[in-house]
Amino acid sequence: MGRDLYPVFLDLTDRLVVVVGGGQVATERAAKLVAHGARVRVVSPALTDALSSMVAGGEVAEHHARHYAPGDVHGAVLVVAATDDSDVNRRVRDDARAAGAEVNVADDPGGSTAVIPALMREGDLAIAITTGGASPIVSRRIREDLQQRFGPGWAGLIALLAETRDDLIAAHPDIASRRAAVEGLLDSGVVDDIATEGPDACRARVRAALGLDAATVEAA
Repeated sequence: MGRDLYPVFLDLTDRLVVVVGGGQVATERAAKLVAHGARVRVVSPALTDALSSMVAGGEVAEHHARHYAPGDVHGAVLVVAATDDSDVNRRVRDDARAAGAEVNVADDPGGSTAVIPALMREGDLAIAITTGGASPIVSRRIREDLQQRFGPGWAGLIALLAETRDDLIAAHPDIASRRAAVEGLLDSGVVDDIATEGPDACRARVRAALGLDAATVEAA
C-alpha cells in the first residue's frame, strides 16, 4: 500500500512557486501553476519554446537563466524539481524541505511531499485524481472518464447552489433539513435538465425544489 496522502486544494494566487527545470515536464507544471494564479519563478539555463513564450509574455514572473542554486527556493510555498538530472532534483528536494516548502519531484514521487494530481474541472467543480505516483496514465484515464460523467449539468447545478446558498440556509436553518432539500433536488433529475436547457432555464425550478419562497424565486 502506498503512502496515505492527505488531499487538499491550495489557493496559490500571488504566492511564490519555484519550478526548477526547463523541459516538457517543467513547462506543463509551470503552465498549470500560472493558470491557477501562482507567481512562478523558473530556474533553468534552457527552456522549451512554450516556456520561453510564457516568460516573454510575462506569465512567468521570474526566469533565472542559469543552473539551480540553493537560495532559489527561499520564500516559496511549493517547489517543483523537474530537471533531467536526478542529483539536482534531490538537492532541490532537500533544500525545499529545509526551507519549509512543499516539494514535488518529477522523477521521485516517493520523495515528494506534494503530489500533483490529474485534475478534472468543470466550472467550480474540481476533482483531483492521483495514484500516488504509481501511474499517471491511469490517473489521466480516470480523469477522462469523470469528465464524461460530471459534465456541464453538474457545473451548472453547483453555480445555482452557490447563488442560492444564503436563501437555502435561511429557509433550512438546521443541517438535516438542508441536506434533505439538496438530496431531493439531486434525485429530481435536475442535473440532466440543466445539461440540456442551461442553468438560467432551470433557476426557478431549482429554487422551488429547494423550498425557497416565491418572492425569493422571483427576485432571483
